Amino acid sequence: MAKPAARILFLEVALAVGAVVIVARSFVVQIVQHRIWAAKLEARRETDRPIRARRGRIYDRNGNPLAVSAEQFRVSISLNELKDTADLQARLPDALGVPKPRVDAEFRKRYATFNGPFTAEQVQSIRTVRGVHLTPLYDRVYPMAPVADRILGRLDPESGGVEGMERALDTLLQGRAGREHFILDREGSALPAPGAPLLPPVAGHDVYLTLDSDLQGIVEGALRRTVTSTGASGGEVVIMDVATGELLALASVHRDSLSHNLVSTASALLEPNEPGSTSKLFTVAALLRRGGADTMPVDGEGGTWEMQIGRATRTIHDEHKLTGPVNLAGTVKYSSNIAISKFSLRLQPEEQYQAIRNFGFGVPPATGYPGEAAGTLTRPSEWANPKYSQPSLGQGYEWEATAVQLAAGYGAIANRGVLMAPALVREVHDEQGRVTWRHRADTVRRAIPDSIARTLVEYLKLAVDSGGTGTKAQLDNMANRVAGKTGTARRLHGGYRSSFVALFPADQPQAIVYVMIDRATNGQIFGGDVAAPVVPAILKQALVLSKSPFDRSRLMTTVPMAPVRRAPLAETAPIRTVAFPVAAATKPSATADVPSVNGLGVRDAIVQIERAGFGVRLVGRARVRSTVPAAGGSWPRGAIVTLYADSLP
Repeated sequence: MAKPAARILFLEVALAVGAVVIVARSFVVQIVQHRIWAAKLEARRETDRPIRARRGRIYDRNGNPLAVSAEQFRVSISLNELKDTADLQARLPDALGVPKPRVDAEFRKRYATFNGPFTAEQVQSIRTVRGVHLTPLYDRVYPMAPVADRILGRLDPESGGVEGMERALDTLLQGRAGREHFILDREGSALPAPGAPLLPPVAGHDVYLTLDSDLQGIVEGALRRTVTSTGASGGEVVIMDVATGELLALASVHRDSLSHNLVSTASALLEPNEPGSTSKLFTVAALLRRGGADTMPVDGEGGTWEMQIGRATRTIHDEHKLTGPVNLAGTVKYSSNIAISKFSLRLQPEEQYQAIRNFGFGVPPATGYPGEAAGTLTRPSEWANPKYSQPSLGQGYEWEATAVQLAAGYGAIANRGVLMAPALVREVHDEQGRVTWRHRADTVRRAIPDSIARTLVEYLKLAVDSGGTGTKAQLDNMANRVAGKTGTARRLHGGYRSSFVALFPADQPQAIVYVMIDRATNGQIFGGDVAAPVVPAILKQALVLSKSPFDRSRLMTTVPMAPVRRAPLAETAPIRTVAFPVAAATKPSATADVPSVNGLGVRDAIVQIERAGFGVRLVGRARVRSTVPAAGGSWPRGAIVTLYADSLP
């Protein structure tokens, strides 16, 4: 056992060593590491918080909103800045719709926070109160939904656009986030620092698509009605401006295998298929370029031809059983498989391949839509047997194209032989509304000479005249008629794809209308019976839109057309005749009455306001409760009408 003196000495030494360690550590912390620890302390007392930028809006070509970021707010209250705390505490439950116990609990803190989000109308009564701080938030709203929903795509609040044009345009739309500086009190509550925000957010660019929302609604309704009435598994419609390549409408649907409901897709851009007889024009174009003896008629064989391929025999049939000589015009008018097969064999394989390739097939159309397909067009060196493949290519088999590619290919025929690049984006505006980019018609190449293009258009006129395969696509009693071509492609695993491509009007075409109905089960399979009737159903309604995508000054003044209204998707609108003097269009008045839209959904309300000649600002997402100015009031045309709608639950 140690003596008392030894124990005392040990304790004295230990205390001395401890004191030295404490002094040394204090020296290191306070002198050597002073800046490091001061920065850590400051970081605990101050913090930055990002301020979300308003995502850019997406409009149609006429300025109708397709995707907008509805402004909403987070509410923060600095209680030490309030002049009348009790009054604000009593008003908040009704103003924000927050339960009173929650408000009371927050008011026991130095800094009350209500994340909401709250609409502009909810915060209107408190936004000017001293001590109330509003942080803007933006919720993505699609006012015209479900119109063009798969073209617009989908947005993830955290990562940005994940599908469709929301994804393709994400870098333009997302803007630049700002940052706000806060001081933390001893309870950890964030208090705005003097001079905040440090960095204001910059709103994203606004984008105007080439789509016409009214025409898009007509197209989607007509497509769904046709798919339903024919018992088909799906379908596609594309309408393209001939001169510019701009896509005016783009719709695709397919029947869900489990629910059997029709759902929207983007297959017109993403899923290529064998085009069938609509492709015969491209082989005919190659023969016209050759000219001479290669364009001389072939024998129609009475509708059945036993084609010899070496020791094998391939049987080719025609629905129209033609006997005797069939020329190129008759090949198109009656869509003869036998004639196009015989004509194809007069071409060199590379020549036929290049003729199809010149119309834009085998490469992506470059619209900018994510994942758009290039289709398939195999070079002749990879064909197993050219004598078999050439007739197949002429008939529209052994190669694939999307609906958009086929519309563009026919656009070249309508555009006097010049192939235009399809486009989905028309303009881009910065946060101050200035145009930073505008689509200019983009010429890809001259696919065929002008003279050949004119000849092909004349052939297409024959196909919709009496005796042709596409007579049901014709607009009755019109000088501005339709030209076009039918297609009926047998699917590998059963069923048919029925299609029709229209040039409207036949003389000086303005637009291409492509329709494909997949696997109709109502007993009809031919493109002239299933797809062709969709064309006049669309055109008759499109011609009476207040902002028709067609130049009516170049059309006749009296046309058979549908009444101006939006029918439900499952309803077929009746057709009636309306006369309008195109050349004597009256100048709109400087003001107009604001229509009553209370109780309507935001989509229908926006359509009515826009048709009355006003711009639209949307607050809310569900049914409209009121407008500013109120319904019935006189308001300058082109001015903004604000729609206040309920928030979705």
